Amino acid sequence: MLVNKNAKLCKSIDELLEKGEDALQYSALKELEKKTGFSMEDILRKYIRYALNEKPFIPELVVNLIQLRKSSCLEDPQVAEILNEISRRIVKEKGPIVMDMSGYTKKGFKRKLAVQALFGKVFYLSELPEFCSSDSSLVVKEIFGVADEDAEKLRLHTLSEAGDVDSLEKMVDGSDSEESSENSSSDP
Repeated sequence: MLVNKNAKLCKSIDELLEKGEDALQYSALKELEKKTGFSMEDILRKYIRYALNEKPFIPELVVNLIQLRKSSCLEDPQVAEILNEISRRIVKEKGPIVMDMSGYTKKGFKRKLAVQALFGKVFYLSELPEFCSSDSSLVVKEIFGVADEDAEKLRLHTLSEAGDVDSLEKMVDGSDSEESSENSSSDP
């Protein structure tokens, strides 16, 4: 039942975002709060997790997440705690960041790459002033167990076009790229 509510919530937000930024207003989120029984914090956290796991990390997604964050009218400390909670859940499910991946099986290697990619995305959002102020309660790096220099490398890797392994795999699988495959098929 909860999975269906989560899916409906994310689908509803996607539909609002497709209508344009005027559709994604506080009042629309309050309506979703009533329909789902989720708090505003839950709505933001669930959609961010969904977006980080299921969508390509492209500028349009970042703009949409900023719009959702602004429309939620949550305070910076609340947003910082949401990012911390997302980080804790990722580490609980997939383990901390490991920079030296020698000796891992193919499955373990992929899992650690996924953790690095998710960290890079969360860390990037946590550093955007439009998304969350530099709040002392924001401890994403500490939760993932990442040193400053490694955090910077992973953030830059996330921003590079080929850095997001999950997005590349999805594009190759064709699940998110009907338009891009049409566009690229006309290229020689």
